[in-house]
Amino acid sequence: MKIPTKIILSISLLYFIGCKEIPNYNPFDDQFDINVNRLIKDKCDTIPFCCGYFNLQQNSGKLRSYYQIHNDNWNKVVRKGFTYYADTLILDKNIHLTKFEYDSILYQNIKINSLKKELEKFNYTIIKQVRGNVFAEKNRDTIQLELSHDFLDLGIVRYLTFFKSPPNEKSD
Repeated sequence: MKIPTKIILSISLLYFIGCKEIPNYNPFDDQFDINVNRLIKDKCDTIPFCCGYFNLQQNSGKLRSYYQIHNDNWNKVVRKGFTYYADTLILDKNIHLTKFEYDSILYQNIKINSLKKELEKFNYTIIKQVRGNVFAEKNRDTIQLELSHDFLDLGIVRYLTFFKSPPNEKSD
């Protein structure tokens, strides 16, 4: 009876070692070996990126963590990060802006109170903001959140992005 017990324990141990982790949606840690099917079960949005890559991103909140995968290998996370939806600027279609005026609107600093609270959950502190880009720090590790935007019919959505690659791999 001892031998079957050892076999069952060995098989159980191999099963659990081979299982991938449940995603914790922490964009800063080194958890990349995750169960991608769980992201789908969690109803993450599928957002095309480019060249066969896409992000599986949380679908609610201002800060939405994502895991990036490639069509060729659904089980390998190649990047992770987040998008922070800062604000939406409504523009009057009847007003024509110069490029300088337009850029000054796009790249004005964002209100960071809500972002500050989100980053504090991960022990990061905002240290400065330059032309909308935000710099944050944790234990002398400084990150840059890049300001981007998308055009809508009536305005512009501005958001900050951050991503990281698995340890020992270069990012593009």
